[in-house]
Amino acid sequence: MKTTKENNKNFFSGIDSVGNTPNKALLTDLYQLTMNAAYQDNAKEGKATFDLFIRKLPKDWNYFIACGIEDAIDYATSIQFSDEDIEELRKRTALPEEYLQSLKGFKFEGEICAVREGTIISENTPLLRVTSTLSQAQFLESALLNIINYQTMIASKANRIVNAARGAPVIEFGLRRAQGEDAALLGARASYIAGFSGTSNVKAGIEFDIPLSGTHAHSFVMSFKDELSAFRAYAKTFPNNPTLLIDTYDVEQGARNAAIVAHELQEKGFKLKAVRIDSDPLAENSDLVRKILDEENLQYVGIFATNDLNEYKINSLQGHHVSGYGVGTENITCKPVSAISGVYKLVEDEDGAKIKLSKCKKTYPGKKQVYRIFDADGLFDHDILALESETIEGAPLLEKVVENGIRVSPRRSVHEIRDYALHQVSLLPEEKRSIDSQSKYETIPSAGLVALTESLSKQFGGQ
Repeated sequence: MKTTKENNKNFFSGIDSVGNTPNKALLTDLYQLTMNAAYQDNAKEGKATFDLFIRKLPKDWNYFIACGIEDAIDYATSIQFSDEDIEELRKRTALPEEYLQSLKGFKFEGEICAVREGTIISENTPLLRVTSTLSQAQFLESALLNIINYQTMIASKANRIVNAARGAPVIEFGLRRAQGEDAALLGARASYIAGFSGTSNVKAGIEFDIPLSGTHAHSFVMSFKDELSAFRAYAKTFPNNPTLLIDTYDVEQGARNAAIVAHELQEKGFKLKAVRIDSDPLAENSDLVRKILDEENLQYVGIFATNDLNEYKINSLQGHHVSGYGVGTENITCKPVSAISGVYKLVEDEDGAKIKLSKCKKTYPGKKQVYRIFDADGLFDHDILALESETIEGAPLLEKVVENGIRVSPRRSVHEIRDYALHQVSLLPEEKRSIDSQSKYETIPSAGLVALTESLSKQFGGQ
């Protein structure tokens, strides 16, 4: 198996091959610390279980791709508070001294069960199940949601774009529009897992071993006396399969200038890989450019489209002559979905199953497992969310990944995760993969879970 930088360095935990661990303990909300201080003060240290799940699919989305799981595991198993952390908390908060002193030995020592990263999931489906002392399990909430919500959102959006492209390669171009470095890097990783073919983000390419891809900007063309001179200069430096940006001035003339350079490359034993169009109307422009290239016997030259693309625009280009896509802003920012509703909720403690009854935010109680049910053709039909004590015919999705605070399965490479994710998508029925379909992948509660939910609703409904 190929050794990648990601196998030696984990982006979120920061643990590298020589054991250096940048501190992530303070990446939390203050209320995790205040609750834990109150738990300690009131001697509430029994065992508790929390589920991390996403309440609702965004409009038009039919499923999620679980992403960020490996980073979440690394985070949970590497938490430690330094003396400097504790001193800062002492200065800036009202946390009791007894609690601050206890942080010196804080370490997650519990159990985590998780779906495998890249798994297809739906609404109200646990991606992670955390069982530990109440304070340890509670403390993980904010960081786990930070890690998993964004990466799952981007992976799910990116896969919609990949499905719309119908086999044509899609390159991730989001660096300049991402909300900061972390979003750019983790968004590129999530997009690759979801099926993008590569990224223009050099750091992400190196950090996660993602194929790098890029062309040149309009400024390169403008810096030469004319477009043809610019194309010749670029092909001189990069003669092996270059891509030329042809819409700086006029798309038709740009295509003709690219054809001249393509013939010149042929004479030297090279080939022009593609031309790039970054201007609307992309459909009409791609048809015009294809006609020009074909008339020049350059059928092998592809047409690469960019310009604020999303799954709907790419879908509208089917039947025209685009052979590849570059997608930036609308993928890396997940436009128009600004966030997904991932939450982390207590479902069981030493007193038994727990339930939240808030209107529109009701939760399923108890320690649970998710079972995948297949149809007669071997495709995913639906999932069943059941109590762990129930016997359900199906493939269980939650597997133990942390035991006694120690990771029990090796971190998978981004390539393994990508292969698994794309295989998962291939097992969805076509109507659930189509961006035009409203057929959502479903998770159905079991009879035992429904009965427990109804019982606890009656018990706590009047409180």
